[in-house]
This record gives sequence, C-alpha cells and structure tokens, in this order.
Amino acid sequence: MNKNEMKSDKLKNIVSDVAEKIHNHELEESYKIIINALSEYPDAPEPHNLLGLWNEFNKNYDLARKHYRAAYALDPTYRPASINLERVCTMFSRGNMPVDFGVEFENNAKDSGNSKNINKKKEMIENAKL
Repeated sequence: MNKNEMKSDKLKNIVSDVAEKIHNHELEESYKIIINALSEYPDAPEPHNLLGLWNEFNKNYDLARKHYRAAYALDPTYRPASINLERVCTMFSRGNMPVDFGVEFENNAKDSGNSKNINKKKEMIENAKL
C-alpha cells in the first residue's frame, strides 16, 4: 500500500468516525478528531468539509460556509463540499437536503456483522438532516 492509499484510507476512517459521533451528538469528541485531522492533513478537503458540518450542526452557518469553501478551494472535484455549500447557501433549504459527510459505503461487506454496521452507518448518514 502506497502513501496515497494509506492517506485515503485514514481519511475515510476519520470521516466515518466523525459522522457517527456527530449523529450521536458527541460534538466535543468529533471536534477534537476534526482539529487533529486538519493538522495532520492540511491540504485535504475532508477535514474542512467535516468542520463545516460541525459548525452547521452548531448553527454557525457563516463558519460552515467558510469551511465548505476552503474544502472546495483545496479540491474542486470533492463533491461533498459542493453539495454542502449549495445546501447552506440556498435559501430555505435547511432541513430539506441531507448532509454529505463524504462517506461512501460498499455493499459487498465480507461478513454479516460488518455488513450490518455499514448499512447502519449508511442509513444514519442518508437520514441526517440539520
């Protein structure tokens, strides 16, 4: 496994962990993880997208927009930042569009326990509303 693959896997794990913690209203813990990810991966869009979501969940929409824009500036092809930026900038859309943590789950899990956990996380993220 090369450096880029390891970075990608670690960022996916961070995004998944933060998504779960935000869903469980563990905002303090999710914030710590996000800040650590920002310092470890300053050039990655994922931590900024997560910090935007964190701010949005805390109803600080101005800071959320700033972090979505930062994520977009770092990587204009990173769709979660675009989707979240559109949602937070569109009048009257709050609560009508699901948030995008940037996590994609595979449906071909190796064992049934892992499959249940993946399906639970997928459902949680798809149903997340602000």
